[in-house]
Amino acid sequence: MHRLFSAFLLTMACFLLDGCDRYYAPKPPSTGATYRPVYAAYSDIRTIQALGPQPLRNAGKIYVKDSYLYINEVGSGIHIFDNRNPEKPVQVAFIGILGNQELAIKDSILYADNVTDLVALNIANPLNVRVVKRVENAFDYSAYPLATNVRFECADPAKGAVIRWEKADIDNPQCYR
Repeated sequence: MHRLFSAFLLTMACFLLDGCDRYYAPKPPSTGATYRPVYAAYSDIRTIQALGPQPLRNAGKIYVKDSYLYINEVGSGIHIFDNRNPEKPVQVAFIGILGNQELAIKDSILYADNVTDLVALNIANPLNVRVVKRVENAFDYSAYPLATNVRFECADPAKGAVIRWEKADIDNPQCYR
């Protein structure tokens, strides 16, 4: 009888304590920043362009290689600066890579994300950068902005690839992160 009563108490304790560890996600905020995806055609995102110097608007990561600086322009590409005189770096080129967020360099190869693809660029001559390899769909499709605790217009892959997110006034956005 004592063993049966102990089992009953243990069972009841499990039922009572079961509700203590449940996590309920908070409701999305009704005010604050909302975001809208900016799309590009899939054929356009796979076009890497070597361009002349472009203005720095949304600088990201910086990489130093030999006498050059490579500065990520978040969502757009990579700036190249001649840094032989560190007190006065000179902007020499821009590599247009839509959706670019990251970069890394090993030897004379610059690796960058290009929305969902990974591209390898030969930068042995920073004034003549060329694509040497592309790995398509190496990364997941970005269906949400990098910011958290925000509402946003849900991404629609049928409209193209999301290359960036912009703040916008959106009536009743259906997605939240």
